[in-house]
Amino acid sequence: MSIVFGTTLGTASEAFAEVAARLALAWSVPLRLVHVSEDPRAPIVLGTDEEHLLGEVREALGREAARLGELTGASVQAHLAGGEVVDGLVSVARFEHAELLVLGSRGDTEHGLLGATAERVSRKSTVPVLSLREPERLAAWLRGERPVRLLVGADLGAAAQAARAFAVRLAKTGPSQVDVVSIARPAELSARLGLRSAPNAQELGHEAREALLRELGRQAPEGEAASLHAVASRGSADVRLVTFADEGDYDLVLVGQRRQSLVEQLWYRSVGRGVLRASPVSVACVPASKLERVPGFRAPRVVLVGTDLGEAGLRALAQALGLVGKGGSVHLAHGVEPLPTPEDSFRAREQAWHALTRIGLDEARDAGAAVERHLLEGEPAQELSALAERVGADLVVVGARRRSALSRALLGSAARALVEQARLPVLVVPIPEA
Repeated sequence: MSIVFGTTLGTASEAFAEVAARLALAWSVPLRLVHVSEDPRAPIVLGTDEEHLLGEVREALGREAARLGELTGASVQAHLAGGEVVDGLVSVARFEHAELLVLGSRGDTEHGLLGATAERVSRKSTVPVLSLREPERLAAWLRGERPVRLLVGADLGAAAQAARAFAVRLAKTGPSQVDVVSIARPAELSARLGLRSAPNAQELGHEAREALLRELGRQAPEGEAASLHAVASRGSADVRLVTFADEGDYDLVLVGQRRQSLVEQLWYRSVGRGVLRASPVSVACVPASKLERVPGFRAPRVVLVGTDLGEAGLRALAQALGLVGKGGSVHLAHGVEPLPTPEDSFRAREQAWHALTRIGLDEARDAGAAVERHLLEGEPAQELSALAERVGADLVVVGARRRSALSRALLGSAARALVEQARLPVLVVPIPEA
């Protein structure tokens, strides 16, 4: 394991290199100081008797390695490569099983179609990439002179979880403050949760904000000590995140990096790419790890049960009460289809609510669990999925009768639709035909 730093061997790289070396020292790993020579002779002569043709470059690289070792006390190993810079750095980091690839960035505003080096490296790298700007901030932190302020941009995907886990790694290095912020569009979030939009279309409603914060808390990596924030987007997420970072005077922004093609990034707009271009401070792009640890089993404490008010619902409720046990919570939900007239709909809702309030009273009391009841209208799977997120359920339980293949093909299955739509585990309790 190591930290890889890509150096241009110019004086502009020295301050960036110090940060990489001090971080390597703090993590007790060597620093691999890499210079990729774009001399067309380099790929041919490296490792041969003709390598003396690159003697001046190798000597400069050795001097820089010695300087960094003397300055920081880190173990610094020089590595000279040849070819295209981006491919060279990414290849070395992969071969080294590096924990981090560090680059210095001048914050250029002129970018070609393929983007600046930091953007291209971040898109291709299989390890986290730290693009340094204002290196003195992080250098002072690593020298123990000040705490560091880390801002993690997070959605609910695997890449964001990897970024949060990497922030935990950084936070253990020295005194730090970590803030995790999720940028959400109010209308989209309210629709996903089955809520009415807030009166102010530019703000998140209280219930929507609480549901998002609860999900962020549920996905927190082990050891995270961070403040969670749900922020309404005003425009694109990357611009809002950069604005948040600037206003909060953060030292480093961390974002997850999805492995998108260049066309996908241009079409869908990559948040990581946008932050890299616009952030006034250092940026770490963290790819989702294929080897990421699978979360361990957590006993459900809040369970949502979809009931048809019949045998299937009763079996599902019994299963849920057995899982949550004493002190747990069960949310019992029944869907009512809209009828042609308001009078008919009102009467149907009254009848359904009357039946719903009488289900499971004795069973819940015996199990020592709290039961809340909900009456839903709309497409069953969609409404149950939205309610599960609103109440912070750990599990959804539904009953389903076994049907023939022909019946499933003709009629479909609400349980199957729920399994496909839900963002959390679904337990289907089979009800055999008589």
